[in-house]
Amino acid sequence: MSQDLIKKYVHLPEEYPVLMQQTHKIIKDKKMVNERININENLIHYVQDTALLISEIDGSLEGKEGLPFDHVIYLDKSARPVSWLVNLFWDDFASSNLDGTKRKRPKHSYINIDRAPWFRNVGIAVNDDGRQKENGELATYTDFIHNIANLKERHLAEIRALYIEGGIETEDVKTVMQSPTILDGKNVLIVDEVSRTGSTLNIAEHLFRLAFPDMACIKGAYFWHPMEPMIKVGTETVITSLPVWYDPSTLTGRGIGGLDPVYYRQRYEYYLGMQDTISNLDIKKMRTQAFSSSVFSAPLLHDDGTVMSLDEEKVTRRLCRDLKKLHADYQEGHLFFLPPSDWRMTKRELYLSSLKSQGVKLLPAGASAEEQNSIKRDPLFFLNFIETLKNS
Repeated sequence: MSQDLIKKYVHLPEEYPVLMQQTHKIIKDKKMVNERININENLIHYVQDTALLISEIDGSLEGKEGLPFDHVIYLDKSARPVSWLVNLFWDDFASSNLDGTKRKRPKHSYINIDRAPWFRNVGIAVNDDGRQKENGELATYTDFIHNIANLKERHLAEIRALYIEGGIETEDVKTVMQSPTILDGKNVLIVDEVSRTGSTLNIAEHLFRLAFPDMACIKGAYFWHPMEPMIKVGTETVITSLPVWYDPSTLTGRGIGGLDPVYYRQRYEYYLGMQDTISNLDIKKMRTQAFSSSVFSAPLLHDDGTVMSLDEEKVTRRLCRDLKKLHADYQEGHLFFLPPSDWRMTKRELYLSSLKSQGVKLLPAGASAEEQNSIKRDPLFFLNFIETLKNS
């Protein structure tokens, strides 16, 4: 019976063509190498981190109870798939209101804020990925703040314009900064996919505070929490794992392209001259996207500048199929769910009932030494169960 129950949660790598490629860094023979993670351990990790983020969004996370967020902003490009996971699993993990109804998933949006261009916007020369300054030192959020006086109001207006309902009628910076936005009075959460230096998310939070002074609050959160601690390599600390879709060397795999101000400006100017002949043109939205193109991702484009359909962008389609299968396997009871450790306080009953409903054995309160020893030898005992899945 024990083995049958464990087999219920065991998956073969080929069932998940994209997620099976997940690796982590380990030290082997005194060298740092990438090792592929067991698929069952990996699936547990993705669902667990999704549940944790949903708890933060709905205000039920330990130490943050009662503060559900009204709007979630995902940082392009790599946090975009995170939004897909949150959307898929929301009803599975979101808390309930006092009347028993499920808390409503808040509105969400995407913005492209990366550390490299924003260091440069305040006059700090950095390398391509924005991690190092010209002198080789690590570029930090503190450096950004020390140079914040170099930030132009135009930079903030480009962010603010994206949240002016209906789009902008003028590109005058003063007018944009004085226009009401959909974020006024709201609790806003910015989500990045993973923390390496923390600069990107800290910079994004600071920019939003300046661009939207009438927000109720702004906070940041990370989706990915590596299963192992960081590795020290010389003077640098290296994160052990990243989401499988995180690949700064390519634009594909996340359903969106990079920044392309020329694309948006040319599109706006092209349709501006046609608004009298095409009745359903949303010219104010096009103007907004042209004005905000330094922080608003363009679609994936062919070499000739035409838009690539998602049917053509097969890497994203494969990822989406994996994420949908992940959710389907969870709902059908074929994927073991290890609740986040934060649930042990805020959602203790849910944490325990989730484990028990999946057949895991826990040590009962007040159990004798003999009873404890018997349970600890059982394959369905919590620690034995998890270890078996991780090695299956």
